[in-house]
Amino acid sequence: MNEQITRHQFIRNSAKIAAGIAAGVGVMGAMSSKSSGQTTSWPWPYAEIDAEEGRIRGHLGYYARGCSYGAYHAIVSLLSEKVGAPYTTMPTEFLEWGRGGAWSWGTLCGALTGALTAINLCQTKAAAEKIGNELIGWYCGALFPSDVSNQYAVAKTFRDNRYDKTLPQSSCGSPLCHASVSTWCTFSKFKRGGSERSERCGRLTGDVAAYSIKLMNDELKQQFKALYTTPAVVTYCMTCHGPALRDDTLGKMTCRVCHGDHTGSAPPTSVTADQLPDAAFKLHQNYPNPFNPSTTIRFSIPKDAIVSLIIYDIHGRAIKNLISYEDYGRGSFEVHWDGRDNANQAVPSGTYFAHLFAGTHSKTIKLSLNK
Repeated sequence: MNEQITRHQFIRNSAKIAAGIAAGVGVMGAMSSKSSGQTTSWPWPYAEIDAEEGRIRGHLGYYARGCSYGAYHAIVSLLSEKVGAPYTTMPTEFLEWGRGGAWSWGTLCGALTGALTAINLCQTKAAAEKIGNELIGWYCGALFPSDVSNQYAVAKTFRDNRYDKTLPQSSCGSPLCHASVSTWCTFSKFKRGGSERSERCGRLTGDVAAYSIKLMNDELKQQFKALYTTPAVVTYCMTCHGPALRDDTLGKMTCRVCHGDHTGSAPPTSVTADQLPDAAFKLHQNYPNPFNPSTTIRFSIPKDAIVSLIIYDIHGRAIKNLISYEDYGRGSFEVHWDGRDNANQAVPSGTYFAHLFAGTHSKTIKLSLNK
């Protein structure tokens, strides 16, 4: 016989059932937390790991499951071996989606996606943000693939040696996958679908993993130093697009790589132009060299182009953006460097490199600072 249940009984019985379910879920949650090494505690512990092993694993991981997985797996697999739980509880394959800027949509570079995810996993909120900002800024100015990765490929140090030749280097000025790839393809003359471009991104993945590890190791040892500062050209763009006027965009990267200068006027710079046209692309040796405390760098370009002139240290880090992807006309120019980095701090004595990009042209000179 069916028994009729009153509304009051239904509510009372439902409350009992809900309480029982909640108690069960709480017990299961506690059991899960206990059995998994308390994976809900954040950030996870970080220990110093080998950046060069990370470079090699990042390159190998790229060929296994793509750039995002490669960078993430390189870092987390090393921490899994060094720290153990909780890193041993999470599959690294879940970062595969970031390859090619999210399943080849060309958005944020997958190597950055993987590395930033790993950084955010094992650093405090404040540390992750400052390390992440430095990593992205470094990526925009770095020469990819790095000298180290090119040397590893030639020496067959990588664990996947399908391409063992030195590849052309370029900087992209943007953390976006499509800008990074297209800039390199334009400069190198290699096709996007070719084995050369694929190997370039494999080496880049290793480079990003290695530099991420270096930054986290520096933070652990309280030796972290930010080198990246927002380029003047970004500040210039934000005078219109920032909160004071249009207030219609967010961003820290150099806009002109993709958008050019649509204002009809160039931003003020420290560059002086010689009005006599020069039909050849040239980057002259700086004068004086060696120098202390300042030196002059002269260059010429045969036609209108977006120009960048960046000073790198011996580790391949961009320490000073003398020209940040700005529009230049045909002619000869000179730039002065006062031996200071982007944070306006005097750099130590040593060897530095000035790298000029102008359209599809590129050249590097060596500078010596003797104090």
